[in-house]
Amino acid sequence: MRPLVRSPIEWAVLPLKRYAAFRGRAPRAEYWWFCLLVAGGQLIFGQLDRLADIGAACSIVFGLAMALPWLAVTVRRLHDTARSGWWLLSFVLAWIAVTLIGIVLGSMDEPSESVEFTAGMAILLIVLGTVASLLALMVLPGTRMANRFGPDPYGPDQLEDVFA
Repeated sequence: MRPLVRSPIEWAVLPLKRYAAFRGRAPRAEYWWFCLLVAGGQLIFGQLDRLADIGAACSIVFGLAMALPWLAVTVRRLHDTARSGWWLLSFVLAWIAVTLIGIVLGSMDEPSESVEFTAGMAILLIVLGTVASLLALMVLPGTRMANRFGPDPYGPDQLEDVFA
């Protein structure tokens, strides 16, 4: 039986132990403590890059190493809210759209101000909408009981221990 109470470090490291596990559920604590770990790692490796004057090599390697566990914990977090992991694909497609708009805009010889403004507003709306939507989904509480993706990560038997 997993303990109900975990330290923040245990929550942050749990996605690394479940590196590529896309099945199951991840509670909010697991997701947010891992995000904090990744943000802290990016800050540290960014400073190392700056101090060693090597560009962004350490940050890029760290980011690539954290990409798969972040994807996995995000999918499991969506599962905890009874949503399919395929929802994440909609956010990836939005970022691809932003990239394509940028490529098209960059390939134009001299785009007019109205084209630049329209493209800029489209990019801004896509980015803000994507970030706000994903944030909202990650903040939602998980389902209290088992759902089609697995049992409650906290478990009903563990809740009895809390209220005993």
